[in-house]
Amino acid sequence: MPPHDLAPRPACPTRVAAVARAAAVAAGILTGIIAATAPGPAPAAARAPDEAPASGAAPNPAPGHTYCAERDGALALGSAQWNGWGKSPDNTRYQPEPAIRATDVPKLALKWAFGYAGAPGAGQPTLVDGRLFVASTSGRIYSLDARSGCTYWIYDAGAGVHTSISIAELSTPRHAAAPGKSRKGQHKLTNAHLEIIKAPCAALFGDDKGTVYALDAQSGALLWKTQVESHPLARIEGSTLHLGRLYVAVGSSEPESARDSGYGCCTFRGSVAALEVASGHIEWKSYLVSEEPRAMSIAGSGAPRFAPAGVPVVAAPTVDAARSLLYVATGDASDPTPPQPLADAVVALELADGKVRWAKQLSAPQPGLARIDSPPVLRTPATGRETLLVSQRSGMVYALDPEHTGEVLWQSQAAVPDAPAGIARGAAADHRILYVPLSGLDAEPPNAAGSLSAIDIKTGTRRWQVASPTPACSWAESTACWHAQVQPATVIPGAAFSGSMDGHLRAYSTIDGKILWDYDTAKDYRTVNQVQGAGGSLQAGGATIVNGVVYVNSGGAQGQPGNVLLAFSVNGQ
Repeated sequence: MPPHDLAPRPACPTRVAAVARAAAVAAGILTGIIAATAPGPAPAAARAPDEAPASGAAPNPAPGHTYCAERDGALALGSAQWNGWGKSPDNTRYQPEPAIRATDVPKLALKWAFGYAGAPGAGQPTLVDGRLFVASTSGRIYSLDARSGCTYWIYDAGAGVHTSISIAELSTPRHAAAPGKSRKGQHKLTNAHLEIIKAPCAALFGDDKGTVYALDAQSGALLWKTQVESHPLARIEGSTLHLGRLYVAVGSSEPESARDSGYGCCTFRGSVAALEVASGHIEWKSYLVSEEPRAMSIAGSGAPRFAPAGVPVVAAPTVDAARSLLYVATGDASDPTPPQPLADAVVALELADGKVRWAKQLSAPQPGLARIDSPPVLRTPATGRETLLVSQRSGMVYALDPEHTGEVLWQSQAAVPDAPAGIARGAAADHRILYVPLSGLDAEPPNAAGSLSAIDIKTGTRRWQVASPTPACSWAESTACWHAQVQPATVIPGAAFSGSMDGHLRAYSTIDGKILWDYDTAKDYRTVNQVQGAGGSLQAGGATIVNGVVYVNSGGAQGQPGNVLLAFSVNGQ
C-alpha cells in the first residue's frame, strides 16, 4: 500500500527535556501537591524522545527529533476545548462551538498525522488551550501541539492506558501584580496592563492495573499516583472531572481470565471512587457488590468458584450537579446466584460520599444483552424535562427521569426490525436528538453490519436510521472486513460523526442522516514525528472536534490494527 500523499512536515527541533523542570516542581512551584502513597515502583518520568526508555517502558523507535521548537507554556481551561470523555460531565459528546459549519464538513481534508510508537492509541484525544493529550495501549502519554502535531513531552506509565485524559486546574488563576510606578510617580509603560497568570494544571488518567495518575500538564512530571483498586485484574475504565474531584470507574479483565477452566473465578467487584485532584487522596469508594466474594463450590477442574462478584463499571460516570448525584452504568454479575441488585443497571450515587441514592435495573429483550457499556447521557430537550438517556447492548434505549428515582419515561429500539441492534460504546446528543451507533457484532446473533440511529429525546421516536455502507476494506483479506459502528458518536450543530470497523470515519446530516463526508482512515501515512504510521479499524474513542479540527485515533485492539492520530480541517489548512 503506497504512503498517503501527505507532504512531510519538518520535524520539530529538539527542545530542553521535560525532566529538566521536574526538579522545579519538586522544589515547590506547585505548592501543595503531594504524592499519594501507593504500592509498587514509580513509573518512568517524562523524557525526551532521544533518551533511553526507563526499565519496563516500551521502546521509542522514532528516528528523529520530534519536540516542538517553542517551549510549552502554562494551560488555561476554557470553552473551546474537549476535556475528558464526554466533553462535559453530562457526557453528551456534543460540541456546540466547533468552529466549523455543517456545510463545510464535506471539505474536510487531512491536516497532519501522528504515529504512536510501539502500540495503538487508546481512549480519545483531549484538547485544552491548544494542547492535545493522548494515550496509547502501552501506557505512553503524549502532549502534542494541536496545530502541528509536534511533541511537547512523553510519559511512560506503569501499565496500559485505555481512558481519556482530564485536565484540572490545581488552583485558581490570578492576576499579575499591579503596574509599578517610576520615581516620578508615573506607571511604567512596560506594565501598563494586568496579565492573567495561568494556574498550574494536572493531566489525570487511569491505567490497566487500577492506578490513577496526575502529571504536571505543562511538563509531564509525575505529581502523584494512587492505587484505587488492588485486585490484580482491575483496570480503570473511565473517569469524569467535577469541582476538584475525579470520579473513577473501576472494571476488570477478569472475564477474559475466566475462559481458562483452571482460573478460580470470580473475585473482582466493580466500584466507583472519588479522588481529590490536588493530592490523589481517595475521598470515598463504593463497591457495587456489597459483600466480599467467598468460595462457593469446586468446579470440575478443581478450581474454586467464588461469589458474589462482578458488576463492573466500564464507562465514564455522569455528573448531575443540580441533584448532587453521580450516575454510573453497570455490567453483569459474574454469577446469577445470589442476584445482584446493582447489576445491569443505572446507579445514582451521592457526589458527597458515594452512597447509593437509587438504582434502576433494565431488562433486555434477549438474555445476556442487558449490559450497559455506554455512559448515561444527561440532557434537557429543547422543550421538555431533563432526561437521563441510557443505551443498552441489546439495542434498547431508555429515557429515565432523574427527578423520580429513574422512572422509565420511554423505551425505544434503536434499530429498525431485522437490523443489527447491538450498542457498544457512547451515544451523543444535541438538544433534540440522541445519535446511537449500532454494532452488529454486539447483536444476537452477531452480524458484521452496523448503522447510526437518531432518536427523539422527548418522545423516543426514531427519526431516522442509516445502514453503514459496505465498501471493500482496504486491507483485503488480512483481517475480517466488518462494517459495525462500534466507535462512540460525536455531534456538532448539523453533523454527527461516527466511525466504523472498516476504517471509515463518516459525518451524517443531523436532519435526515445523509452522509456528508466519508474518509477511509485505513491507509499508510507520513507522520509528523517520523514514526511509520498506518490506520485501521475505528473502535475505541470517538472523534474530538475543537477549533475547526477533527481529531481521531485509527487502529484498535479488534479488527484491523493501526497506530495513528489523524487531524482533519477544511481543505487541510
